[in-house]
Amino acid sequence: MEGKRLKKRKEKRKKLGWRILCNISMILALAMIASTIVGYCYFVGVVRRQKISDEHSRMLQVSNQLSFMTEDIKRFAESILIDEELQYLLDEDVSGNEYLRQNRYDKVTKRLVFYNNLRTYIAGSVLQMADGSCFGSSYNTLDTEYIAQKLREKGIAAYAEDDNCVYSDPYYETDDQNGEPYICYQVKMYDKHHFGKWKATLYLEIRLDYFLDQVRSYGECYDYVCLFGNHQQILYEQDKNGMLQECLQEQTPETAGIYKTKGGYLICASIEEAGWQLCTLITNRYLMDRSKFVLQFFLLYFLISVGLILIFTSRRVGNMIRPIVELSGKMEKIAEGDSKPIEIVHTGDEIETLYECFRNMLRELEKSEQARIEYEKQKREMEYDITLSQINPHYIYNVLNTVVYLAAAGKNKDVVKIVHSLIYTLHDTLNIGDGSVETVIEKELELTRCYLDIQRYRYPSMFEAEIECEPELEKCLVPKTVIQPLVENAILHGILPTEQKGTVRVEIIQKNGKLQIQVRDNGVGIPGERVEQFYRGEEMASENKARRHIGVSNVRDRIHYLYGQGYGMEMESREGTGTCITLVLPLKTQTDAMENGTEHSENRNQDAEEETLP
Repeated sequence: MEGKRLKKRKEKRKKLGWRILCNISMILALAMIASTIVGYCYFVGVVRRQKISDEHSRMLQVSNQLSFMTEDIKRFAESILIDEELQYLLDEDVSGNEYLRQNRYDKVTKRLVFYNNLRTYIAGSVLQMADGSCFGSSYNTLDTEYIAQKLREKGIAAYAEDDNCVYSDPYYETDDQNGEPYICYQVKMYDKHHFGKWKATLYLEIRLDYFLDQVRSYGECYDYVCLFGNHQQILYEQDKNGMLQECLQEQTPETAGIYKTKGGYLICASIEEAGWQLCTLITNRYLMDRSKFVLQFFLLYFLISVGLILIFTSRRVGNMIRPIVELSGKMEKIAEGDSKPIEIVHTGDEIETLYECFRNMLRELEKSEQARIEYEKQKREMEYDITLSQINPHYIYNVLNTVVYLAAAGKNKDVVKIVHSLIYTLHDTLNIGDGSVETVIEKELELTRCYLDIQRYRYPSMFEAEIECEPELEKCLVPKTVIQPLVENAILHGILPTEQKGTVRVEIIQKNGKLQIQVRDNGVGIPGERVEQFYRGEEMASENKARRHIGVSNVRDRIHYLYGQGYGMEMESREGTGTCITLVLPLKTQTDAMENGTEHSENRNQDAEEETLP
């Protein structure tokens, strides 16, 4: 059992090299993790800022493109107004002549159609004169009143009165909101002959999709894009799950720039020429996806770095501690009994000193080993003699106390019988140092019967004794004085405290190739805590703590000393029901003892040697 425990302990024991490698690995891993996190956070910040900057630049390109388109519309409208032919036709006096008026209308309309055809984004144009007359590129003379009425509609009329708006709000040709949206652009024409005098206003109907196509193309790469017109009116919106509107409510952008919101970054660019604003939301998820390669790079860098460090470190550490590992193995072999000399490992450092000190220690141990073994043998013999002698004074005291009691009572015949029993009892037990530590069961039982005879005089009618032993077992050997102390213990500590008549039963049997001696009583029993004291190898005190169970502890210690593992004493007891003590002893006779005497002596010497080893 001890060997198995040592083996399990060695298996659980952590190796020095593994501990050093684990500590180094932990330190390196923590350092690498810290540096990796710092590097990752830094480069993720760089990538995020670069990505936001790139998206901002791309949005500026779109806004510049829209600004260029707005500027182109402005220049185109101005080129229409300064057209000489158109100026000439508008200056022509056609009052009072319907034919000339119609002819001029047709020519002006054709001129407007000519210019409209130069730009595909122009759906139509209207020229409103100061006198209220109108010219339309998509209308005939019969539609003059219709054109005037169209210009008086709420959306265009409000736009015509608001000089701060470059373009009108979107409107539709019909009431169907699903049709093609239009916006209107106006520019005033002044009389070249009279400075500052308003002559006419040119209205260009522009297809809104001309601008929105650019925004849609830009929004193909994003989920959140919005184009605001006059008074924050939404001209175009691409908002996948309403996140853009939440961010716009959280952060209302008034100027161009980059705004940090809960959902990400709101990038805004102004189209000054049109008075519009383009906004895009760059979500945190989008930035995380775009910076994922940084995480992958640092994870790969961390794993490769730690792996290479561990490979080279483990080899280096293994080479450094190999002498210590070898020394540890040699120490374990020495602890198991292999005392071969060790060779010095010349490392030139503390390890070499450790080898030298251990070798010197082994030499000193070898010199003193035989002396310690001899001393231990003598010590064991003295301890056994002292242990055996503990019984005699205790027993003699009880017998003499009974003799005094009977002599005082005048029972001389009883005194003689008791003294004869005492003489028989002391005949063998007084020969402590003669080397004979065992006796046959027959004599041991006779000794017990003598003790019972004595106790019957002292405690009449208080107990009955039953002794059973198989005849073939009476010649078997047992240690001297092992049954009588147990019987004494059963009477004094088990039966007498009950103040009622009890029974002590001694049974000797053979079981599983061993000799078993059971001493059972029906007395008061032993509390559980004192039974635990017994199994821990301690002495058991009685309840009043004035008398100790010297006999039980003495017998237990002698059996352990004589026979070692596999033999000993077992105790079963319950308070109020009695106690049963079982001795487990080797089954041998006097002939076996003579043949194996030398072998047992050598085994005891070997046990003593093993106990003296460090």
